[in-house]
Amino acid sequence: MEIPDLPYTIPRLFKGKKIESVPKGSTWAKEEALQSWYVEFFFHNPQTGQMERFRPTKNLNRIKDPHEKLKHFTRLCEAYTVALEGGWNPLDERSNEELKKQISSINLLQAKVLFEQYHIAKGTREKSRRSYLSKVNQFISYYGEDKKVTDITDYEITDFLNTMERNEKWVGVTYNSARIILNNYFRYLKVNKYIPVNPVTDTETRTKIKTESHQIFSDEDFKKIMVWLKKYDPYCLLFVRMIYYTCIRPKELRYLQLRYIDLKRNVITVPASVAKNKKSLPVHIDPSLLKELKPLKIATYPDTYYLLGSTTSIVGPERIGENTPYNKFQKCLEETNLLNKNYTLYSFKHLSNVQKFKAGWTLAEICSANRHGSLAETETYLKDLLKFVKTDKVIPKI
Repeated sequence: MEIPDLPYTIPRLFKGKKIESVPKGSTWAKEEALQSWYVEFFFHNPQTGQMERFRPTKNLNRIKDPHEKLKHFTRLCEAYTVALEGGWNPLDERSNEELKKQISSINLLQAKVLFEQYHIAKGTREKSRRSYLSKVNQFISYYGEDKKVTDITDYEITDFLNTMERNEKWVGVTYNSARIILNNYFRYLKVNKYIPVNPVTDTETRTKIKTESHQIFSDEDFKKIMVWLKKYDPYCLLFVRMIYYTCIRPKELRYLQLRYIDLKRNVITVPASVAKNKKSLPVHIDPSLLKELKPLKIATYPDTYYLLGSTTSIVGPERIGENTPYNKFQKCLEETNLLNKNYTLYSFKHLSNVQKFKAGWTLAEICSANRHGSLAETETYLKDLLKFVKTDKVIPKI
């Protein structure tokens, strides 16, 4: 049998069974994402003389969002392409080890693709992956995509960090964060035999200069923010009021469909699939918030619509973009000259807890309102609450 020029075929993405029809209320993309996808390639087996088929999925079929699924499977396909082009043999684990020892064939860009695919398969949160890759990309940009991973020593690591610290005005926290990310990047390469030692291990750290984010608003600043939002951005106004009255996290609010809002019982249920703690727990709708929700006429929309799905009509059929609420609030801070105060969307949640505390709520009640798993988690707010503890009680006599 004639052996092909290459011992493998180029990996291709297959999206399972062909969609013949789309149910009412769904879309072609959503139905397609429900199928079992896989990456397919063939590799020549010299013992049988046949091309053997491989269909890896890396457990990515757990993803049901069509955009996310396509992105992850595309990256998986690219990762296998890079590995095969580098000489990876899926039939022989011994050849895999030999490949890993041929470290001169791996450059920084190829290593990044493998590092990213490792985190996708591991289930690392997308936001965390983006954070990791931002610093890795800066490092690659500094030295070039084609630089071999074996050419990186502790000198290159230190030179990069010091240059960024000097030119980009990195503070201690940023410097150390970049160092940790690069350490994880090169540790992955060392564990997988692409490099003999981790060049980051012995590099120095910086003293962290603490910067507190999610600061509580001053009364004057809070008034300026709310006045501006009422005048210029009703969408962001409702978004921050939802955070204040419910302590529901921004991501959870973006995912909040009308089906989870019960105005008759005054309860919002955050589904476990989007909750940070993976628990489906009810949230009480405060009377003040109820006045904000009633004019939206939620009952007139399909229950699959999102409460905060449109920046124009508020309620909308699609989930709002991840950065949309953040960008809108940043615009407000910019227009009110408050960008340097470390205010964020989470500041409204912190403000809510401070106001609860001042109104006489117990720590256990605040814990419940935040859907925290323990009082220890709630105590992270104490740094703000303690600023408001004032007493004129008499100290017991001794």
